[in-house]
Amino acid sequence: MKVELLQEPELQFGAGRHVDIRFGLRNYGPITFDDPLAPKEIRLGLVGTSVTIEGVKEWLANCRGGLAAKASKKPNLFPSFPGFGSETCFKCDWVSSEKLEASIHNREIEAIIKTCSRTEGIPKLVDLFIKEAQRLCEKGVVDVIVCAPPKELLEFVDEGPTSVSEEDVDESRDEQDDDEEPVFGTDFHDMLKAKGLSLAKPIQMVRPATYDETVTVTTFRGQVRRVQDPATRAWNFHTALYYKAGGTPWRLARSPSEYQSCFIGISFYRSRDKQRVFTSVAQVFNERGEGMILRGGEAKKSEDDRQTHLEREDISALIHRSLTAFHQEHRHWPARVVVHKTSLFNQQEILGCDDALSKLGIASRDLVTVSDSFIRLFRQGLYPPLRGTLWSLDDKQSILYTRGSIDFYQVYPGMYVPRTLSIVSADVEQSARSLAREILALTKMNWNNTQFDAAYPITIKAARQVGGILKYLDSDSRIQAGYAFYM
Repeated sequence: MKVELLQEPELQFGAGRHVDIRFGLRNYGPITFDDPLAPKEIRLGLVGTSVTIEGVKEWLANCRGGLAAKASKKPNLFPSFPGFGSETCFKCDWVSSEKLEASIHNREIEAIIKTCSRTEGIPKLVDLFIKEAQRLCEKGVVDVIVCAPPKELLEFVDEGPTSVSEEDVDESRDEQDDDEEPVFGTDFHDMLKAKGLSLAKPIQMVRPATYDETVTVTTFRGQVRRVQDPATRAWNFHTALYYKAGGTPWRLARSPSEYQSCFIGISFYRSRDKQRVFTSVAQVFNERGEGMILRGGEAKKSEDDRQTHLEREDISALIHRSLTAFHQEHRHWPARVVVHKTSLFNQQEILGCDDALSKLGIASRDLVTVSDSFIRLFRQGLYPPLRGTLWSLDDKQSILYTRGSIDFYQVYPGMYVPRTLSIVSADVEQSARSLAREILALTKMNWNNTQFDAAYPITIKAARQVGGILKYLDSDSRIQAGYAFYM
């Protein structure tokens, strides 16, 4: 056994590298800051009540000039927001007008809340927003649809006990098991995203507490949703907005000597009718973090190891489709393929992956299981072990801290005892250390969260996120390929 500390991976920004997302963007700009196709002006479509639309517009206008840092002894954890406009580090601004606004009458929302159960009401509330969003998209001048549901709606749908930032970036969801159902079976946010896949533009959902600090949303259990400080909320919202409009904020830093890699995440989710046990989802990324969504076939839980597996032919087809989509997008094949799967690989799955890669002439590949671990290390002192702590148990299995104390922040920024990740090498060419360093870097590729210590690599995070959304659609429903529609 060996315990070591991996160096915090740097990210590549427009004019330099940095370990931190917010400092990297502020100092060097987005990776696409000089790309003529990068967004310079984002046309926002706004859907909500007249009150929520006005609140979002006022907040966005206020953010334009920047927001002060939270008063703290940890300035690296709570930096100021530099603003969002053509003269800021983003080199991008937003615009809207009354023609791009769609108001939903309060009485329509109240009628559903008063007369329907939660299960019946959520689809109807979602339809109210999708109908208006569709109308804006048909005008053809919208880049991103911002949906702003009111407090009363959110308290009715009761999305969960806690939330710390925009778009469900929180520890409780980040550490959710693959087959864990939402607390009440239906999630307004995920159903909204699922129905929104029929639109031509991605949806950005914003809650009242994001733009109005006087609003508190109480859940069914009487718990008040937590919110981050104003500057952090602005960072998260505007960075996601920039990505959804077609920009790339940052990418993995890669040595010219390294193979260009394609990362595929495979996770599983229960169908809503629970007739099919699990369905697989793949998320494909390259070093730029450009994701493509694919829907896989049915998977089954093995009686032998109680793990979820795909048949040899099914995983071969899934890998082949993933790489074909990669080639169509990037006009070349990757030199190396990395498959992250949330369950163990059996021999048939290994053979299926090799079948697909052999047909495409790709020789270099690493097959890795990434899952939750309940093994923890004890560190003397007040804080948990450092993020990047790697404990190699043997040649096959390692334990990695993707969350933990962080030197750059000079603190452990979480609220709970951090979990670790189990990394099991099924059939690999790279060393366990190299694979762990790669996973640590991929935790920094979540466009919804500018605090860089996410629990999961984006391959697994995105695959789980997509699964939570696709379960609200029929198997023949149209889905979008771009990850921006799901985040």
